[in-house]
Amino acid sequence: MVKSKLNKLFAIFGLCTVVVIMLSVGCKKQTPHVKIPDHYEPVTIARFEKDLFGIDTNAVEKGLINLHQKYGTFYLSFARDLMDMKNRDGSDSFFIKPLSMLCKYTPFRDLQKQVDSSFGDMHDISDQLGLANAIYKQEFPKRVTPKYVTFISEYSYANVTYDNLICIGLDMFMNDKFAHYYRALEFPEFMIRKLCKDYVVPNTIKALGISQFEDQNSKDKRFIATMIFEGKVRYFMQSLLPNTPDSIILGYTTSQMDWCLKNEGEMWAHFIEKDLLYKDDQQSFMKYFNDGPFTSADGVPAESSPAIGVYAGLQIVKKYMHENPKLTLEELMNEKDFDKILKQSKYRP
Repeated sequence: MVKSKLNKLFAIFGLCTVVVIMLSVGCKKQTPHVKIPDHYEPVTIARFEKDLFGIDTNAVEKGLINLHQKYGTFYLSFARDLMDMKNRDGSDSFFIKPLSMLCKYTPFRDLQKQVDSSFGDMHDISDQLGLANAIYKQEFPKRVTPKYVTFISEYSYANVTYDNLICIGLDMFMNDKFAHYYRALEFPEFMIRKLCKDYVVPNTIKALGISQFEDQNSKDKRFIATMIFEGKVRYFMQSLLPNTPDSIILGYTTSQMDWCLKNEGEMWAHFIEKDLLYKDDQQSFMKYFNDGPFTSADGVPAESSPAIGVYAGLQIVKKYMHENPKLTLEELMNEKDFDKILKQSKYRP
């Protein structure tokens, strides 16, 4: 059985930016170290929510057993982890009773119908993920190519990961229909504006990058390590999404992107002045990496862009790759010596 590895990545109250807003100018060039494949196939995206609510309500138990055979670990984790269902007496290991109730629960069925009306056709998404998978397979030939499944969880999770399975919570990308629900759940406006269909693919590839390499940042907790790790994840996104502008990768509006471009030197001077680079108390500096309307750290102006530590990390990684043109994306992502990356980048904004 595939190891269950539930990472509540991009759950709405997580530290990382959820996805990004489509307010950028033009398309970016591909990263210089990655070749775009000449041919690729769109991926097949498994639709768990459609299969779940497509079960015959007169034969629910049989339908759920078939669903478990198809989805395995995800079926069990959907019930246990995402929906917090209980197997109280130990006799209902397939969660037949609570899932039977869910299948017949009108509000959830109505939610699925609303989601399906917006995501009945996912050709664009499967095509973009197909290109991303082709590049991933090319750049990481020894790793298992990811698979994708969609689900709904009543506005709880945008993405979760299980090893090489990347799961997409479609009800978290529908602010055209569900913005009032997001507000009722007290999601801030800077997040709500990004919760729509255009952001499904960038958020999904970010989830992939973090899930594959998150051990690096869990071992080295310094500011410089957090900054460069976040930069590596964005460079990974750029590489797998070659037609996506930097502003989308970073989750910035046009004005936020402009602010960073104009103030890159001041950002770096601020980090040095505050003696941040080698601090290892993450709680004290996470404001530089959190999403928000701006970076709310002491000494950073209110007109700033959010998560300026992420922006700086991406610039360091891009400079490092520029200075080391023979490096592959795989070598970059596997490099755990963050001091080496900073030194060899020769970063001088």
